[in-house]
Amino acid sequence: MQRVAGIDVGSGFTKAVILDSPRTGDSRPVVLGRGRVRTGTDLDGAAAQALDLAIQEAGLQRDDVGYVATTGFGRNTVTFRDIQMTEITSGARGAHFLFPDANAILDIGSQSTRAVTLGTDGKVVHFKTNDKCAAGSGSFIVRAVKYLQIPIETVGDVALQATNPQAISSICAVLAESEIINHVSAGIGIEDIVGGIYQSLADRASMLLKRAGTEINVVLIGGVAVQKGMIKALETKLKAPVRVPLHPEFVCALGAALLGMKRLAAGAGSVLSAGLPVGSEGASNRPSSLA
Repeated sequence: MQRVAGIDVGSGFTKAVILDSPRTGDSRPVVLGRGRVRTGTDLDGAAAQALDLAIQEAGLQRDDVGYVATTGFGRNTVTFRDIQMTEITSGARGAHFLFPDANAILDIGSQSTRAVTLGTDGKVVHFKTNDKCAAGSGSFIVRAVKYLQIPIETVGDVALQATNPQAISSICAVLAESEIINHVSAGIGIEDIVGGIYQSLADRASMLLKRAGTEINVVLIGGVAVQKGMIKALETKLKAPVRVPLHPEFVCALGAALLGMKRLAAGAGSVLSAGLPVGSEGASNRPSSLA
């Protein structure tokens, strides 16, 4: 079978994964390479750059990749795609591949947070998303650390030092920033402010999980999942461990590649059941679309 690429065109970053068929004696496909770039305004160009980086890491040539599946908010803009699907579907498939016993996934990205409950086969049962406000997603962390003047790479570790996290109660990002300013003016330590930011995100994420149907056996994916402060805040809120894959920001791209590989194996004329009904989100320029 041809090698397959999954590309997740997110609002903050675009990620690509190259997947190969199972090796002899193995039943699971193999990840050959990954690539990640800032999305910017040229979505098609970002997808091509991320794919090139994944191909380079895999030691392949562009012609070695025979099928491309896209997901994420910019999935429809990729001109060289063969198929596209929602990030809800791809995230579910990728998380189930990594953790077959998972009951739910929580995907915290730059602009959105999604809670998805899974069936035993990894298909989507229910899902809920945040209200599109930055205060409920990763972009709020980015905005906050700019004001607090700490590097985004260290913010998760800073939060681990909090002894009295100051919760951010506002659901509006602008008002939440005002709360942060008030905390700074009151002399509250940076670590407690950052700890409170993660606590606020964990509270909102927990509510989404409840609305989606479960808070049990949760897998955390998305770019924010690499931040230790978020993991700690979520585990404290849920009173249970949360599993995080080795490369949480690539899970949706992985899921897209897995679904693309299954579609390619089944043949372009068949219908693939991917956890949600086949939708009419806009067909790709080649075969078809998966909701």
